Amino acid sequence: MRLLLFFISTFLLSSSLFAKNPIFSPTFDDLIKQTIGSEKYIFDDKNIQIKVPNFADNPVQVPIYVNASKIKDAQKMILFADLNPIPRIIDMQTTKILPVISINIKVAQETPLRALVLDSKGIWHIGSKNIRSNGGGCDVSSQASTNSDFAKFLGKTKGKVFKKKDKNRIKASIFHPMETGLIFGNVEFYINTIKIQNDKELLSTIKTSSAISENPRFIFEIKDNSKSYKINFLDNDGNDFELEL
Repeated sequence: MRLLLFFISTFLLSSSLFAKNPIFSPTFDDLIKQTIGSEKYIFDDKNIQIKVPNFADNPVQVPIYVNASKIKDAQKMILFADLNPIPRIIDMQTTKILPVISINIKVAQETPLRALVLDSKGIWHIGSKNIRSNGGGCDVSSQASTNSDFAKFLGKTKGKVFKKKDKNRIKASIFHPMETGLIFGNVEFYINTIKIQNDKELLSTIKTSSAISENPRFIFEIKDNSKSYKINFLDNDGNDFELEL
């Protein structure tokens, strides 16, 4: 009986590992190899909730929300947009924070959005959602950088902690142009790392890209109920902006 159950579970797992991609794109196979190599993955829209607009009429500010908290003991979460010139959006450690995030991104055209979540058994779960848009959001210069008070406001942060029963929700934002460098005459200038810590330890290191919209706003969910937090926003020009909550 145990042997039979073993073969059934193995068959179901192997079947799911080769399940059909729910949203086809010509770049997915290459992107998944670049991102996770030959590691195993399954498509799992059941346990990964992704919310996007019905139609993204502003391609430089497309709100997305990902919640993969149904995957217990998630180790890491990666987001990418298949058809963006800068596909990778975020890469976050989730052992001490929940695999939940809300941000705005840029899209170059209609594209599938993928959320990859690594479970404690070493299998990647992939959620997919199509973002419908006329595009053009990745090759537009930042409006923030044209502000006459740009130097004054650069790196200004604000945030708030919302205490829940078994977790804390953090909303944080920073004034930053998040330039892609895809416009002639503009160089890449963006937040590339976010570090979240409480009063005892580092909770997560998050790698970000210029695919995130200018003056980014983030929502994170933390597993603990600490009274205070510190968030550091580091950019590719060596700046380190700190937010204490």
